[in-house]
Amino acid sequence: MNKSMLFATGLIAGALAAAGASAADFKKYGMEGDWEIAINEKMGPGCVAVRKFDNPTSQVQMGIDANSAENTGYIAIYVEGAEGIEPGQEIPASFDVDGEMFKGTFTGQATKGFGGAFVPVNNSAFVYDMAKKNSLTISYGEGNKVIVPLEGTDTAFAALRACQDAQ
Repeated sequence: MNKSMLFATGLIAGALAAAGASAADFKKYGMEGDWEIAINEKMGPGCVAVRKFDNPTSQVQMGIDANSAENTGYIAIYVEGAEGIEPGQEIPASFDVDGEMFKGTFTGQATKGFGGAFVPVNNSAFVYDMAKKNSLTISYGEGNKVIVPLEGTDTAFAALRACQDAQ
């Protein structure tokens, strides 16, 4: 069965800037395994799970945007010194979550030495459901691919939910 999920493809500039906040804009909530759980006041407040990687220095953010009546989610990828993705540039992307394919559009952003992109999702459950998965593969642009291992995220995403419930 081929499932699909609607990825929202546009946000107002203020929401984009808020979501693309640097880690310095986050208030630490806790740490679970490889994931830092933080509060982003600009997103409602919304909570975010951040996983950092080396070589290249980068991070993946999966968070909750509590600014709307129904909480939505987002996925963002930032790479130190990244070039080639311009702020505001729209980039079609596909998301392979343990073999389930989803489509969306990243919007390019730059924040304090990092370049990257952000894609909103219309359902916060999509973010929380990552805890039950093993791997997220994001493909975008001409052959670019990011693989995010999700093994062991159960406790991290339980902490993300607890963080959001406490807001």
